[in-house]
This record gives sequence, structure tokens and C-alpha cells, in this order.
Amino acid sequence: MADYIVYGNLNCPFSYALYELLYSQNLLHKVEWRIVEHTSDSGSYLRSAESMSELASDIFNIRNRAPGITISLPLSLSDSLFPSLCTIAAQRSNPEQSIQFLSNLYRALWIKGKDIGNPSVIFNALEEAGIDTELETDELCEETLLRWQKEWERGNFGLRTPVIIADDGRRMVGLVNQQTVLEFFQGAEAVLTAATSSSRYQERMTIALFGDDQISNLWPLLSSLRDDSNILLPQSLASLQEMLLSAERCPDLVLLHNTGQHANLIELCRSMAHLTREKQVPLAVIGTPIADADEVSLYDLGVADYLLQQRNAQIIQARINILLQLKRAHDLLARAASIDTLTQVYNRREFERCFETEWRRGQRSRQPISVILIDIDHFKAFNDNLGHLSGDNCLRQIATTIRDSVRRAQDMVCRFGGEEFIILLPETDQAGAELLAEHIRQKIVGLDIRHSPNFKDEPVTVSLGIATAVPSHKGKSPRKIIDQADNALYKAKRQGRNRVELYVDES
Repeated sequence: MADYIVYGNLNCPFSYALYELLYSQNLLHKVEWRIVEHTSDSGSYLRSAESMSELASDIFNIRNRAPGITISLPLSLSDSLFPSLCTIAAQRSNPEQSIQFLSNLYRALWIKGKDIGNPSVIFNALEEAGIDTELETDELCEETLLRWQKEWERGNFGLRTPVIIADDGRRMVGLVNQQTVLEFFQGAEAVLTAATSSSRYQERMTIALFGDDQISNLWPLLSSLRDDSNILLPQSLASLQEMLLSAERCPDLVLLHNTGQHANLIELCRSMAHLTREKQVPLAVIGTPIADADEVSLYDLGVADYLLQQRNAQIIQARINILLQLKRAHDLLARAASIDTLTQVYNRREFERCFETEWRRGQRSRQPISVILIDIDHFKAFNDNLGHLSGDNCLRQIATTIRDSVRRAQDMVCRFGGEEFIILLPETDQAGAELLAEHIRQKIVGLDIRHSPNFKDEPVTVSLGIATAVPSHKGKSPRKIIDQADNALYKAKRQGRNRVELYVDES
């Protein structure tokens, strides 16, 4: 019987830090490490600025509480079910080597940034631990995982990990610092800890800080910045560029750390400037003093500010806040220019810009794109008989209904013309677009906006046309897909309106 039971999660950086700490102190032989998985609410990981910021915040806490632990920010977390079952199977078949196997898994994710749900990563972790790579997970492993999961969920731990339970009843939830953990293993009572892996994103702007190992010199500054901003720590230049290209994860400020290699800094700024300029994201550098001529050359490349890291943290933060305020002002202006003022959905210019972007992405992914073109039936007669104020109100209600029916972040609703709307659906096939279109048609009928007496006071309806294409196919273009959706729309009009029609290529 082990002296301590620990409930830990593979996708929890605090669990990893505790495991590494106990491993380094040769204490794992006293522990029964029980793998659990977080609930979807507290442990799911989305590739978004929100989740990246949460995880970066947790890693900051770990570096402050356990500075000897090596940890980096992975690009994403893995589906931990299969590696969790493999861990249980390894503990049953070879308890001694299973300690090294679990360490290998944790390090693969939290140091190397690998996908530990990948069988090849698990295979390598088993091989390096000296465990038979033909390890089998069976129903008993699943039953064990379920039992541990229920114990943890019933334990009044606030769904937090790691949890340490001593055989004398003492408990510690979360990770405080190295000294406190070691004292706990020597018999001390646990102290209350703040929530660790349950931090919640707030409506704050996001800073992506990129640098090498010397970035640890900036921890005091970063700790103060975290009070007002979300901090991202991309692992590589490629991951930083990926963030800038992502609509969901694009930061509000890119901050590069200058470690004294001027030639490398110039090249880095040159490689980043075109992306930050295109995305309208300020680019700044923080580091030690450089020559005036070198600083000017950075500004010529598009750097917005050069911050001296030895300055007072409040001064640095104030200058960063100025850059973020400029970014916020630009975003507000850009949004005003892209939104239709009457209906508060995107305008045609913004649609055409985004369609080009999604089309290029579709050419790389070879995934289909669908377009739904929507026209309000007999809208001219509605305006003529009930007046333009009623017409404007009708447009607003229909626009809101369409927008509320579109759930995915990457989908886009725009006002395409007077009484026409268009929906852009990346990575959506014809069947998916048809389901959405029919749902919208029914919802608009359900609004029960009464038409003019000339139409026997029937409800206002819409006609919808759908076109779908894979952008990689030759002869296709955004303009052609819109034309095809328009053809399908007019087919719906000819067939009696208040219906959905698909474009069918008869050539």
C-alpha cells in the first residue's frame, strides 16, 4: 500500500510539474499515481486565444512555484483517453518501469510539445522505459480509469488536479511550491491553494511574446502584464506565424525579445513585419539597449516600439498599453467599415475579402466551401405598401434570425444587396448547407412578419439558393460559386418562392 495517492491528469501542467518534482526527489515509489481526465468544461482544450492564454497563465504559475521544472507551451493538448489507459496497463504489468513510462509521456507533451495520443509517441515512450511495446489495454484498464474518475469527482476537490492524499488523511489540492510539497511529504499539514488549472479567460487583449530561453529574464514584467492582458508563448517562429494567420488565435500585439543578436533580430523583424502589417497587429521589441542607428533600422522595418527591459515595469506596461489602445481603436474602425449599419451583419466588401481568404485556405485543405444566397420574397411590394420604416425593421429581424442560425465561428453572414443576404460556409458540403438553409427558411416563416394586404397578410418568406465547390478543382472561382448560388436562387423564385434550391452542374 502506497503512503500517498495522487490523482493527476496528463493534460494538466500542474500534474506534470508535481510528477517531475517527485521524480527528481525520488519520491514516486511512495505514490500510487491515479490517472483521471478533466470534465469537458474544465479540461477541454480548444485551439483558441482563450485556451492558449489560460494554459500560458498556468505555465507562468508553474515557473514561479517550481522554477527548476522545465516546461513549455504546447500547440495543443491531446486526447488523453488512450495514453491514460496505456499508463494503467503499464502500472499493472510493470510497476517499476511504469514510473519512467509516465515521465516519458508527460515530457513528450510538456517539453517536446508532441501529441501523446499518437500511437508512435506512446510506442517510443514505452520503448524508452523498457516496457513491452505490445502492451494491451483491456476492459479492466477501462474499469480502473472509471473507478478512479468517480473517486476523484466525489472527492470534493473542485475538479482540480493534482490532488495528493496521505494515508493519515492529510490532503493537498493543486501545486503551491516545491518547498511546500516536500514538507507535505515529510508530514506537514497542507496549506490552502489558489485555483490552478481552472483559470477563466476574461475580455482582455492578447500579447504574443516570442524569444529563446533567456525569456525567463522577463518573468517579473510578464507577471505584471498578466494582470491586464492574456500572454501567449509560441514555441517557435512557425507557431507564432500560425497564430497570426488564424482568425481565432491572432494576438493583439507581437512582442519579440532581443537577446543581443542584432543580425538575427533584424532578420526576425523582417520576416514578421509583412504578417503583422497584413493583420494590422503592432510589432514591438523588448531587450537591452542598442545603437540609435539600429533602433531606427527596426522602425524602418515596421517595428512600432523598442522597449528597454531594464526600465521600470510600470513604464514598460504603460507603453505596451498605448500600443494595445491603438490596436483597439483600429479594430473598432475596421469593424465599423465592415459592418452594414442597418442590419449589423457584415457588408459585401467584407464578404468578398473573407471569401478570397477562405478560398485560398480551401485550396490548401481541399475541403468544400458552400454559399447560401437569400432573397426576401416580394420585398419591393412590402416596402411600397407598408413603408420604408417597416421595410427596415423587416430587414433587421431577418438579418438577426439568419445570424443567430449560424453557429460556427468561421461562418459568415453578410448583407449582399438591398434585400439579399449571403452566407459563407467554409468546410461545409452541400448536405450541410441544405440543412442550414431549410432551418433558416422555417425560422423566418416563424417570425410571422405580416405582408401587405395585397398578399392576403401572409407572412414574409425568403427564397434560398445553394452552391458548393472544392476550391482545388480547376475552373472554379469565388465569383463563379456566387453566380451558381444566384442561379439556384432564381430557380427557387421560378418554382414558387419560399423554398431552397441547389445548384446542379448540368454540363
